[in-house]
Amino acid sequence: MPNEVATQMDKIEQPGSSSATTRISVATGNRWRRLAPIAVLYFIASNIKSMVQNALYIIPALAISAQSTGILQTRWFFPVLAALLVLMIGSGLISYLFYQFRVRNGHVEIRMGLLRRRHINLPFWRIQNIKVERPFYYRLTQFAVVILDTAGSAKEEAKIVAVTRQYAARLRAEILSERNEFLQTSDNSQTAPDASVSKPADQSSDKEDRVINRRSVKDLVIHGITNNRVWIVLGAMAPFYDDLARLVGEWLEQQGLQLEQLAGSASVAWWQWGLYAFTIIMIIMAAMALFSVGGSLLTYYGYTLTRSGDRYIRKSGLLSQQEVSMRQSRVQMVAVKQDWLDRILRRANIFFEQNKTGNQQGQELMAPNKLLVPSVTLSQASALCEEVLPSSQPFSRDFSPITGFYLVHMIGVRVLPILCFLLVVLGWQGQWQAMAVALGAATVLSGVIWLRFRCWGFARDKNYLYVRSGIVGKDYQILPLYKIQQVVIQQSIMMRRRKLATIRLILASGTVSIPFLTQKQISYLSRVALAEVEVSAKSWM
Repeated sequence: MPNEVATQMDKIEQPGSSSATTRISVATGNRWRRLAPIAVLYFIASNIKSMVQNALYIIPALAISAQSTGILQTRWFFPVLAALLVLMIGSGLISYLFYQFRVRNGHVEIRMGLLRRRHINLPFWRIQNIKVERPFYYRLTQFAVVILDTAGSAKEEAKIVAVTRQYAARLRAEILSERNEFLQTSDNSQTAPDASVSKPADQSSDKEDRVINRRSVKDLVIHGITNNRVWIVLGAMAPFYDDLARLVGEWLEQQGLQLEQLAGSASVAWWQWGLYAFTIIMIIMAAMALFSVGGSLLTYYGYTLTRSGDRYIRKSGLLSQQEVSMRQSRVQMVAVKQDWLDRILRRANIFFEQNKTGNQQGQELMAPNKLLVPSVTLSQASALCEEVLPSSQPFSRDFSPITGFYLVHMIGVRVLPILCFLLVVLGWQGQWQAMAVALGAATVLSGVIWLRFRCWGFARDKNYLYVRSGIVGKDYQILPLYKIQQVVIQQSIMMRRRKLATIRLILASGTVSIPFLTQKQISYLSRVALAEVEVSAKSWM
């Protein structure tokens, strides 16, 4: 029973007592256990979240249908809404009743589902990441959600939805300990003749957590401003713009302002109209920025990045708290990314990228296979890069540029033919204003291509390959050479004639491309990458 589970699994250490006798037991025995009743809230919230996410794709169609059929005024709308709510609650109860788990013999086992039964069995040594979450409706309780992630398919991710925080911490420590023993045994079996094999970092003398980085409220406000994603919401709201405009007009009329009369008034000078338009634009931008800043604070409030042994742990969240961990050895690449506003403020976002788990979808800043340090200064970015990948210095490198044929290809082959076609068609029809717009757009696009050409380049040292890209802001990718798994060389007919090619470096975290390099550069990079992989005995995991 749930109360019995809580009693058996939550015997925590009392002050002054012996830790050997009061230590929390991770193993639950052979009997299957149920979750605490509060797990019902988690399942209901997950159902509602899934419904909202799926509804985003059909909001425009629903909005148009509602406007044309008047479904909001029919007597069926609220009964259907109530039925959906009852369905979500019923589904949550069923998910709770048919969810069982147990932990035994170094395995986590989970059974779930009514019609589609699933049985997940995860050995401790296969679990790559352990994330502990506390949704806002868990905050007043002692419960948490444990998310166990493997390097395989995304379907292998397992969740123990409601266990106490003490049990979650103990389970996490037990899994990490057994995994480290497994890795140490594997390394020793592969390098047994070498007596100089070092112990894993988790077994080192540095057992205390060390704070690597903290983010203040000021930093998170900057992050919200520079990484504004409100345009996604604005796109989803497009079908409702007419209704919003009508509501705004009615509110202004209640305040005594008639837009039609104001627009037709000859007493309003052009500079006043410009001031009105500028004020409205600034109000809209301020509202968008506040929305984005609020999201940043909700997600990353109290952001603390610590290191425990060879594992990085991120803790953050205002309403829902998250604790995400990542082993240093699993970091496949470090990415330093700047938008144009980041570059003006001399800030950057740091991503520690690890193995992709299946076809993970999601926004880049919240991607599950990346650990983000938001809006750090450039000096902090340099220190973080050197912390994760020792001796890496992306900002002080002399980068070799890509060849100028990139401009010839992008502008001469892609932009100019389309522009010429449009100019001929528009000129034939006498659309001179449209021709001017097309010329302006082609000029701007060519300028963007030129800026991108100027940013693109690569550099290398003894251990790392550095790739720089971007347009106004600059992005840096740092690749440990021994983690490159495959090198792909691509050539078109035009590139082959000029002895040029594009190289694609494939890592477990994804692909990094460098376009339009000379044959000499391609040969050099291929030889360096493959030679390091062949010589190095390091594991990319």
